[in-house]
Amino acid sequence: MSAFLTNRVGDCLFTIGMFVILWSFGNNQEIVKESNVRKKYNSSSARLRLLKYNGILLPVSLASAPFVAGARKVKIQLRHYSSNVQSNIGPYLAGLIEGDGHIAVQDEKSNSRVHRPKIIIAFNIKDKPLAEKLCTLLKVGKVIDKSKAGHVLLQILAKEEVLKIINLINGYMRTPKIEALHRAINWINEYDGSFIPCLDLDVSSLMDNSWLAGFTDADGNFSITVYDRKKKNNTINTNVQTFFRIEVKQNYSREVNTDQGGASYFNIMIKIAEFFTVNLYTRTRTKDDKVFYAFMAISHNFRSHNIVRTYFDRFPLYSSKYLAYKDWCRVQDLHRGVSLNKEILNEIKIIKDQFNSKRKVFNFSHLDSLTI
Repeated sequence: MSAFLTNRVGDCLFTIGMFVILWSFGNNQEIVKESNVRKKYNSSSARLRLLKYNGILLPVSLASAPFVAGARKVKIQLRHYSSNVQSNIGPYLAGLIEGDGHIAVQDEKSNSRVHRPKIIIAFNIKDKPLAEKLCTLLKVGKVIDKSKAGHVLLQILAKEEVLKIINLINGYMRTPKIEALHRAINWINEYDGSFIPCLDLDVSSLMDNSWLAGFTDADGNFSITVYDRKKKNNTINTNVQTFFRIEVKQNYSREVNTDQGGASYFNIMIKIAEFFTVNLYTRTRTKDDKVFYAFMAISHNFRSHNIVRTYFDRFPLYSSKYLAYKDWCRVQDLHRGVSLNKEILNEIKIIKDQFNSKRKVFNFSHLDSLTI
């Protein structure tokens, strides 16, 4: 009853506030056109519904719908930043940034001159073609070669270009790094007078979009193991195993509120593990007297491998890991349902000899399929 009365009073004041706005500004206020709003907010990632008052469309969080006890405050957006770029690539880009990207926002307590938010994505040096492709395709930033350090950076600094990327990934984030995105949006809203909504974590199925492909291009790994089974120092047979793993640190470096999912990567990693029907592991490593804690999900059997292949055949990888994935699939196909004879083993060993870090020749023709 308490929740009911609270919501009723809130609805009454909300309605009064709406009429005050309409009385003050009229219907000719420059507000987002209905078609543009629906294009943004009808997507499943936005998780919003549209309320229409006197012809004005207002996005309202479903979590704050009437009759929901403890609901969050309704946020009304009268203006919305819109990019000319569609969001087909948005989930992939969100996953990539959440893995190997950095959203830099000036500290509000800083006394230095004002610096606008910027976005930097790091790539292994062998994935320079992907960095250049994204730079050209999205028409943002520039690629900075750091060959001596073994990587390249896609650095995005210009105001409109940063806004373009934010507009693409907003609503598709799944990790604690959403905190950095929201800080960037809040900074832009404050300094530019914008009303960009801070959309919540994407809680849709991993199979719904390409987020996991982007996250894998950043933090995933395919491996092939060939080993001999021995008995009394005599080789009985040779076995082949294939693995796919995603490993990330356990906690984000900053404080993250509960509305943003908290600072632990446990929630997204357990979702990935459940998606592949495998267990979630913790890993501890020590380097230079520092201890690193990580979560790790590993696909290691026929069932989980089938899920991996179904997903990446639908949402392809675009880094050099695409080449590793195709070899990984080839090895599975070679020994699936048949004995490992000498001919098959030789082909598998040839594949393994140029796999991952041993690969010398790279064909990035698969980037032709990367479009907006």
